[in-house]
Amino acid sequence: MIIRNYLSAELVQVSGIHDGIGTALHKTLFGPKDFTTNLRFINYTILPPGATIGLHTHGDDEEIYIVLEGSGEMTANGEVRQVKTGDLIVNPPFGTHGLVNNTNEEIRLMVIGISK
Repeated sequence: MIIRNYLSAELVQVSGIHDGIGTALHKTLFGPKDFTTNLRFINYTILPPGATIGLHTHGDDEEIYIVLEGSGEMTANGEVRQVKTGDLIVNPPFGTHGLVNNTNEEIRLMVIGISK
């Protein structure tokens, strides 16, 4: 059994996630060596006001963004929607997506990556 606590994880500053704007706090909680399935990672990210995860495209993997706290503007395959605490967003294979924190509060995210 592996237990890791995202609330006590040592976060590192990361500038320009996927060529986005600003600096976020980030921690890969689990990586590919932690799984025996097609899970690739589970990341915890804090996106401060004004920061973005740049618009980017993955290969044939999927990502799930879980908004733990906060709200922002998510773009996925050309569709732009406001997302908020409690929302789960599935970014499909070969999908283009990004996130903008257009509020005065942090966005706290869990991002899960799954390979095909």
